[in-house]
Amino acid sequence: MTQNRRYQEHYAQMRERIFNEMPAAPCTLPQQAFGPDPVRWTREQPPVWAWVSWPDRPAERIAAHATAWNDRVVCVEWIGDRGTVNTMVWRSAVTRRSTPGATG
Repeated sequence: MTQNRRYQEHYAQMRERIFNEMPAAPCTLPQQAFGPDPVRWTREQPPVWAWVSWPDRPAERIAAHATAWNDRVVCVEWIGDRGTVNTMVWRSAVTRRSTPGATG
């Protein structure tokens, strides 16, 4: 199979642009950090604030939804620049967000 030299430079530029513009994925905890208790997945997905670590910038507090948890970790999910993003964080890095109209 031959290469099309006419578009070779264009494809190289596109690969470089995609690589440079793609945001870094958040840091996630390894499965060994989950502990012995199973992670419970839920459809409820309560709103939370979560501290998320990144490999290329400081940690930031993000408005997210908890999709799973146990006594040590929480899986949080939010809408990022390129769609839905999720990661596992320590349970102590997550707090419930109050929803508008909630009483109490």
